Amino acid sequence: MQSHSKFIGHVPRHLIQQAVPKKVGRGWRADFNVAVWLHLALADELQVTLKVSYQDGETVREQLIDRGRPGFNQRILLCGIARLEYNQAIESMSLSLLSDEPIQTLMVGELFVQAVELQRDGERSRKRR
Repeated sequence: MQSHSKFIGHVPRHLIQQAVPKKVGRGWRADFNVAVWLHLALADELQVTLKVSYQDGETVREQLIDRGRPGFNQRILLCGIARLEYNQAIESMSLSLLSDEPIQTLMVGELFVQAVELQRDGERSRKRR
């Protein structure tokens, strides 16, 4: 069970708003490409997991994106598509790293978040979901 969490970073609001919302069931979904290149200090080759947390109105939701073990140089690329389902609107989004043991040092080499499908300028003002 991965009980330690290390904050990686917040996603700027304008990047969140660029996603085209898709109607799914009784709610909505926005898809984002997510990738982080990390250099971290771990005692052993422990498995780490990339997690996206986001605010849907009053509800905080989470989704696990990718997991892996850093190489001998203590670097790892974690990436995937975050398919975030929501009922109201995605107010904020952040990324964090989960591990079984505390991560003492974490350096973010690159952090990439982009909507899979981008809204055109005219659509953004009409679709606020």
